[in-house]
This record gives sequence, C-alpha cells and structure tokens, in this order.
Amino acid sequence: MERLLLTLGIIFASLTAGYASRHAVEAGWLPFGVTRMEDARKKMQVLAVFVLIPISAMLSLWGLPKPDPRLIALPFLGLAAWVLGGAIALVAARRLHLGRPQTGSLYCCGTFTNIGAVGGLTSLLFLGENSIALVALYRLCEEIYYFSVSFPIARWYSPENTATKLSFRAFRLDPILCVIVCALGAGFVLNWAGVPRPEFCGPVASAAMIAATTLFLFAIGLSLRLSRLSCYIRPSLAVCAIKFVAVPAVIISLAAALGFGGLEGGLPLRVVAILSAMPVAMTALVPPTLFHLDVDLANACWIFSTLGLIAVLPLLMLFLPAL
Repeated sequence: MERLLLTLGIIFASLTAGYASRHAVEAGWLPFGVTRMEDARKKMQVLAVFVLIPISAMLSLWGLPKPDPRLIALPFLGLAAWVLGGAIALVAARRLHLGRPQTGSLYCCGTFTNIGAVGGLTSLLFLGENSIALVALYRLCEEIYYFSVSFPIARWYSPENTATKLSFRAFRLDPILCVIVCALGAGFVLNWAGVPRPEFCGPVASAAMIAATTLFLFAIGLSLRLSRLSCYIRPSLAVCAIKFVAVPAVIISLAAALGFGGLEGGLPLRVVAILSAMPVAMTALVPPTLFHLDVDLANACWIFSTLGLIAVLPLLMLFLPAL
C-alpha cells in the first residue's frame, strides 16, 4: 500500500504542481513570464530524457545478473503493444463514426504509451531497481516505431493531406534513440565484461528515475490545458479499454508463452504486465498539433487514461504477485 500511494503521489503531485505553476505564472503571481516558463519546461524535459533516464538505465543494466538470451524478445513485445493499440484504435474510430482528424488523434492515443515516465516509475517502485534495465529494453524500438510508422499514419489523417498513398519515407534517427542505445550499450558492455558495479550506483539509478519522472510530469503539467473534456467521453473510454484491457491481455499472454514467468523469479513478466497497461503518453499530443488533427480529443484521452491509473495501479498490485 505504501508503494502504491507513493507512486500515485509522485505522479499526480508532479502534474498538479506543474499545472498550478502555469496558472500562477499566467495570473502574475510568480515573477516569471510565459516565455521563460516555456524555456524551463523544455529544459526539464531535455534533462529527464537525455540525462537522467539514460543514466538510470545504464546503471541498472550494469548491475543485473547476466541477461537471459530470451530477453531479446522484450523490444518486440513493446513493438507488438504499440502496433496492437494503434490498430484497435482505428477499429474503434470506425465504430464511433469519427471523422479523419478525430481518427488520427484516436490512433495516436492508442499507440503512444507512457512507458518512460509513468511506466518506469511504477516498475521501479513496485518491483525494484533491477526493473529499470528491463523497462529500457522493452522500449528500445519506441522511437524508431513512433517516428517511422506512427507519425506518417497520423499525417495521413490530416485534413491537409492530399497524398493518395501512405508514405513511410520520413523516418529519421531521433537523438533520443541514439542516447538510450548508447546508454544500454555501455551498461551491457560493463555487465558482460564483469566489471564490478560500485554499491552507490543502485540508489543513484533509482534516484535518477524518480527525478526524471518528477521533472517530466511537472513539465507536462506546465503545458496541460483542461478543455472540452465532456465532449470526448466515448473516445476516452474506448482508449482506456484499449490501454488497460485489450493490449495487456494480449501482451501479457505473449510474454507468458515466451517463458518470461520463469526468468529471474518472474521479474520480466511483471515488468511487461506493468508496461503494457500504461496510459496515453503526452507525445500523443504532438502529431495532432503538427498535422491539425483533433487536439482536444487527444488531450481528453490523455487526461482520462492518466486518471485511470487510480484504478489500474491497485489492480496491478493485486495481480502482479500471481504472475
């Protein structure tokens, strides 16, 4: 119960603090301009994504027992979760009779998942420091898939799209991917070379993940705008069903079939269970903004699914010991 309350506390306290800070700045209660606030928000995200999360992943992988070769399937399970979530979202959009801009936004909410911040924090607090490296392995293909597949599909639903054929030529090697691959590579080399990891590195890895999550969610809170939520209850409920029921049921079953329950006391299977049941990522708001899709729908789905953690995290705590 303490871990559950701590997890929920960190998530919602960080979001609330960021949201309240933005309103305080706009109301003139704090001596910061909006431009300075935006600069601070970007710097927080850069620090979290490019420094703290890679350091945490590297130190954690360094400290693991030599990884089982079967764990090479972890990135493919992550990929399967994103593909499945997006595909179900497109089916749901047809059932809900959504227009193209709404369909594109619902697709983004179905495929983009909050693994790095919320998933990483939940895994750490529920399962311990060894889970951090497994989280990094699970999301290894995340940037490749998002930028090479998800963004072009979202662009396809833009009202300004005049192309007759869906194109995937816009792939670029994102700097975030380069950093995380280098961090995992360094941890892997140190692990397999048998270099002893200093004792202080374990607490540092955990502290870095918690700090990254806090900064990232605070930065999200700074940009959060609550508007027109009541207009998107049905799409939001559909996304919650995708994120918290459909995708976890399939991905956990695949992980169990791969024998993850018998590795490291079942830790990889429990990590997969947590990561496959995470809410919409804030990144889901990026393509709708860029390609003139329905930003309000994406915003509503993100808020509803994040609030859904209040119910999902207690269920995970009850479910995980059985895996």
